Amino acid sequence: MIGFVFLLSGAAGLIFELAWFHRAGLVFGNSVVAATVVLSSFMGGLAIGNAIAGWLGPRVRRRLQVYAALEATTAVAGLALTYILSGIARVDLPLATAFLLLLVPASAMGATLPILVAAARTAEVRRTPAVSFGTALGLLYGCNTLGAVAGVLIAEVVLIARVGVAGSAWIAAALDLIAGSIALLLSRRIETGVSAAGRSEDRPLPVGTGNRSRPIVVASIVVCAFLAGFTLLALEVIWFRFLSMFVLTTTLVMSVMLAVVLAGIALGALSAAAWLKRRSFAAESIATIALTAGLACVVSYGGFGVLTSGAQVGRWTRVVWFASVMTLPVSYLSGALFTLLGEALRRERSDDVRAAASLTLANTVGATCGPPFAAFVLLPTLGTERALFALALAYAVVGAAALAASARPLPRTLSVGIAAALVAVALVRFPFGLMAASYLPRVTHPYADDGSQIVAVREGPSESIVLMQRQWMGKPVYDRLVTNGFSMSGTAIPGQRYMRYFVYWPMLLHQAPLARILVICYGVGVTAGAAVDVPSAASIDIVEISRDVAAMSDVIYTPDRNPLHDGRVKLHIDDGRHFLRTTTGRFDLITGEPPPPRTPGAVNIYTREYFELIRDRLADGGMTTYWLPVARPNPGTDVDTIVRAFCDVFDDCSLWNATPFDLMLVGTRDARGPIDSARFAAPFRCGAAPQSCVLRDRLREIGFEAPEQIGATFLGDAASLRELIADTPPLTDDFPQRLRPVDSRPSLSDPRYPGDLTVVARYQRLLNPTRARESFTTSAFIRRLWPPGLIDASRPWFDEQGMINRVLWEGGKPLRLIDDLDTVLTRTPLRTLPLWILGSDDVKQRIASTGNDGTGTVEYVRGVQLMAARDYESAASYFGLAERRGLRGPSPRPLIAYALCLAGKAELSKKIVDGIEPHDGDERTFVGWMRMNCH
Repeated sequence: MIGFVFLLSGAAGLIFELAWFHRAGLVFGNSVVAATVVLSSFMGGLAIGNAIAGWLGPRVRRRLQVYAALEATTAVAGLALTYILSGIARVDLPLATAFLLLLVPASAMGATLPILVAAARTAEVRRTPAVSFGTALGLLYGCNTLGAVAGVLIAEVVLIARVGVAGSAWIAAALDLIAGSIALLLSRRIETGVSAAGRSEDRPLPVGTGNRSRPIVVASIVVCAFLAGFTLLALEVIWFRFLSMFVLTTTLVMSVMLAVVLAGIALGALSAAAWLKRRSFAAESIATIALTAGLACVVSYGGFGVLTSGAQVGRWTRVVWFASVMTLPVSYLSGALFTLLGEALRRERSDDVRAAASLTLANTVGATCGPPFAAFVLLPTLGTERALFALALAYAVVGAAALAASARPLPRTLSVGIAAALVAVALVRFPFGLMAASYLPRVTHPYADDGSQIVAVREGPSESIVLMQRQWMGKPVYDRLVTNGFSMSGTAIPGQRYMRYFVYWPMLLHQAPLARILVICYGVGVTAGAAVDVPSAASIDIVEISRDVAAMSDVIYTPDRNPLHDGRVKLHIDDGRHFLRTTTGRFDLITGEPPPPRTPGAVNIYTREYFELIRDRLADGGMTTYWLPVARPNPGTDVDTIVRAFCDVFDDCSLWNATPFDLMLVGTRDARGPIDSARFAAPFRCGAAPQSCVLRDRLREIGFEAPEQIGATFLGDAASLRELIADTPPLTDDFPQRLRPVDSRPSLSDPRYPGDLTVVARYQRLLNPTRARESFTTSAFIRRLWPPGLIDASRPWFDEQGMINRVLWEGGKPLRLIDDLDTVLTRTPLRTLPLWILGSDDVKQRIASTGNDGTGTVEYVRGVQLMAARDYESAASYFGLAERRGLRGPSPRPLIAYALCLAGKAELSKKIVDGIEPHDGDERTFVGWMRMNCH
């Protein structure tokens, strides 16, 4: 029954911990420094509780009653802390405050294990022989940790989604009170009439030196406990960093991985308890267990590539397997090690409480130091691979120290010798280079199909970053930032289009020229670069949580193009939400490149409360633009909850089509209009000064060649958005799990939702140019801001926007999109859109002008350029030259025929078309179109 009590306590503790850490992220930010300080404060509170228990515990007679009081204290203080953190979320507090806030509940938690171990031994007073200290310790520690497994999973999967963060804290408090109540009932039955003299811990010890403590042995055990806690918690940081490269790192996935580690610890503790019950000398195997843990650390890293496959894993069963392969062996041995160390220490101590308190204090202090050391020392200086080697070596050191803690002069040398030999061989033959040779290529494989290669790797305190680059003729075509195994941002044209649009749209529509710009989240610097393009910008503040992400800018850009080198830019390494809460500035534009919503910690910059912070920091008439990722089924995200949260804050919210995958939310703080037509159109023209063409060229690169195209990206205003999201609840700080898709509530996040055609129709209707055109024409928001002369003039351009949707969705496929290509070439003056349909862009055109690789590719790219310039006969000549030079990939002959048709050489074109034998649907579409429209 006492084990069940502590299981409830473990579940409550993890639920509380999740609630506190979520709330603390809102107050102190989610930077790695803030997260580490909060975690260390929590662990420090546990250590204080251990110390208090060791000091006062031996004087306590009614230990179950004291335990009940500790659980009640945890319940009340934990619940109060949840609301205190929520109430001060808008106040700037020093990080040291985290320690004071966590002190009471964490200390109460820390005191429970030493007190309950002694209470469990008291409960055995009538049994002969009484259960050993190590057995009681292992059973309780294992039960508590199993409870923690249940707590983290139940909170993540059920509680936070159903009752919110605050509701989860209430349930944790209830579990603590239930555990305390059961303990009180047990106290009346067990502890009544049991005198201090009759407590089981005062019985003679079966082995060892009795009540005479050997200082060297005690010191060795304490050092082992410290190192064991230090090493395991440091390893947890390294493990999760490593695993995050292979799995989709949502909060659910992180919780599953944590549950695997906790389950391993619990099973190890329970196994050691059973072992001690059968063999009183099991504690003599401490050195063997520690050495085996070092061996397991090496074997798990080397065997991970053999036992697992794939990357970007999201299914929970595969996540469990990945985590088990990497973490379970060492976690299991660590749980056993903790229990055996407790038994060995009790043989040197005369009191159960002091023995348990000394053990847990040393272990907890080590666990407090491990994560910051791993994050700020091991990862930046050694990297993941060498950090694993160092921590495997640390377990070997624990094994060596454990030899001094043996109660016997000659411990069992055979098992120790075998373990020492094996770990020595493993360390000598450690698979250095496996990360670069195998694991990184496996992680980046999903992004290498286009020929991209790894050009830089950086491992910092908060993430592992891989910069990939696609090159042609030795020059970069685009870069991709892969953070913890997931492509977060890139400089390819679709990414350039939506990320620059975050700045260009408000630049065109703001009543006054933009002066103060705030960019939250730097990414690859595209949005920041667009801010630098704005000539009126007097100051550009950039907030990036990771110094390593910002440092990659020097690899991506040449010094003269690096946005961070602009004199108006000020970089702040900070959590975006924390910066907004603490800054006194007001901004004309707040925008950025935020990470995907379900990335751990990122939800805090998508909630209603966050958007309220943004609105508070906007100047009068200021604007905000925000990324809304759609059409991304993995991991699923109900972005409708984000739209609802945004529109709850901004009465004039509107939605714009930056790309079909990347929509843009716009909100203003009482923006006024309409904007003057001439001023709106000015960036699309060149003036007398050479610099006046910069904005025009930058707009053209991303497909905006005429001012009317801006209006054609409109999707809906506040009225239509509220109709779209209907009864969807808003994403809030208290309900962060609303991001998860709900089967009964279709979301724009996944237009290919299996088995539900209504979702597809809903998404397609939103993007439909005809619907968007009518909504644009009748929108009160548009009439308020838009230049009057451009409203009607923009109507025809919605058809071209439909073409842009198709080419960005399907890629440059001129044979499949031949009707779009013909329309844009023969009925519009556009030059960028034809390039895209033909599989090219301005970047490739610039590279092609610098040389020739002899493969026919340069000739093809030049033919595309001539096609877009409407020089069709010259384009046909270059396509023919590309064919003769052995151009790889699809034959350019269909384009030769089409170019000749447009050049007026119908007979020659027909002859080429008649010689084409279609091999796929695209070629059949093309041939049919040519025969109907060109011949």
